[in-house]
Amino acid sequence: MATLNEFRTQFVGVRQNRFKVSCQFPGSSVAPATFEFYCKAATIPGSAIGVIPVGYKGRPVKYSGERTYADWLVQIYDSPRQDIRGDIEAWIERMNGRNTLDIRPNIPASGGDYITVEYMEQDVSGDDVDGGVNDYQRKIKLVNAFPVELSPMEFSYDTPDTFAEFAVTFTYDYWEYQGV
Repeated sequence: MATLNEFRTQFVGVRQNRFKVSCQFPGSSVAPATFEFYCKAATIPGSAIGVIPVGYKGRPVKYSGERTYADWLVQIYDSPRQDIRGDIEAWIERMNGRNTLDIRPNIPASGGDYITVEYMEQDVSGDDVDGGVNDYQRKIKLVNAFPVELSPMEFSYDTPDTFAEFAVTFTYDYWEYQGV
C-alpha cells in the first residue's frame, strides 16, 4: 500500500470545471468557424448496451445487444454578444417551421456534423507552471447532433447575483472518444 506522500506525488485527477463545449450551428449568425460558447454545465454522455437473454435448460444465457445513447443536456449562459439562444432557436426553426410548417428533420451541427466536449487532466502536484493544466486532453464528439428541446429562460426580480441561463437537450446518433 502506498504512503500518503507516494499517493500525493502520483495522483493526477480530472477537474470538473476544466471543460469547453464547441459547435457550429447551421445557419448561424456567428462566424463560420467552430464556436465555443459560455456553458455553465455539461456532461460526457454515457452509453448502455442492452442484454438479450436466451433460455437454455431453464436458465437465461445473456448476450450483448444494441448500444443506446441517452440525449445530452447542456446548461448555457445567455449572452448578448453571442446570440446562442437565437442561433439554437433558428436551428430548430429550420428543422420545423412554426408558421410555414416546413419540416426538414435532423439538421445536424455544421462543420463536420458534430458537437465536441473537451476536458483537461489536472496536474495537482503544483509542478506545472502554466496554471496546472497538462497538455493531455480528451475530446468527445457527438455525431449528427441536433437540438430536440429548448428550456424556458426564467427572469425574476427576486433573483440577484446570477446570470440568465437556459438548457438545451440534444440528441445524436452516437459519440466518439478522441484523445487530443
